[in-house]
Order: sequence, then structure tokens, then C-alpha cells
Amino acid sequence: MNTEKPPEGRCRQCGRPVESGQEYCAQCMIERAEENIPESADQLSMQGKHLKSGVKRALQWIILLVCLVIIAFQVPRLTAALKTDPPIRQGTNETDAETDRCIANLWLVARLIQDNEEIPEGLVCPLSGKPYVIQYAGDTIIARCPNPEKHGFSEITVSNNVPCPKLKP
Repeated sequence: MNTEKPPEGRCRQCGRPVESGQEYCAQCMIERAEENIPESADQLSMQGKHLKSGVKRALQWIILLVCLVIIAFQVPRLTAALKTDPPIRQGTNETDAETDRCIANLWLVARLIQDNEEIPEGLVCPLSGKPYVIQYAGDTIIARCPNPEKHGFSEITVSNNVPCPKLKP
């Protein structure tokens, strides 16, 4: 670029005639303006990209945070659902052999109730020798051990609604 001051009425860049009071001719003014346009457009474009990526990143963090909060609130419900009292099963330390046979008989009674079959009269509690007590209450059929206290429990039952033998201490 020419830094010397041209004579009055001439362009500072190319020396062409210009209108009074102007330093550059129309062509040189256009060229100078075009030199600045790409830089400005690139800068605006980059600012827009940085802004968009910043907003995008912030939204990603917000979504992640919301998901973590939801999970944190659901964990107690999930752990509560997984915690169930294990049933007293045949052969545990809490029952003896006679009680295990009584429980096995009640499993058979539960299957017969579920299959709508007749419960045989010869099916008795191995400790007392008495037949199981069968109660009908509407659609519910309940079978009870005749002497649960001899097994060390207050109640031993099965029903069509709860076919797993229940032992109440």
C-alpha cells in the first residue's frame, strides 16, 4: 500500500482521480471493503459456532443431571422391590422333619386346590394324625394344619389365593 500522500484529487492507493474530500476512488474503496468482509464473516460464523456448541453442551449437561436426579429418586423404590422376605422353606433350620412333612402335605393340598381336585381323606398331619382343616369362604379355599402349635407355629396354611404354605410364628 502506498503511504505517501498523493496530490489533491487523486486516490491514495492507485492514483486515479477522486471527488474532492475523498481519499480513495470507488474501485479502491470496494477492494478495501472486500478485504474486511471475509474476516468479519468468519468471525461471526465462529462466534455463532462457539455459541451453538456452548448451548448444546449446556443442554447435554442439563439432560444428564435430570437423568441422574430421576435415577437417584428411583433407587430406593428399586431396592425396596428387590428386598423380600425369603419364604420359610422345607428343610430350613427353623423346621424339623415332622414339620417338613406337614409342609410337603400342604404343598400337595395347594396343588389339589389349584387343580380343583378332591383332597383325599387320608391326608393327615404327621405329628397329630388329624386331617387338615379345609374352610370354604366364598371363592376362597383355605387348608390349615390341625395342630400348628405342635410344630412350634401359631398357624400353618395354604389357600387358592396363596398356594405357598404360610407359617406364622
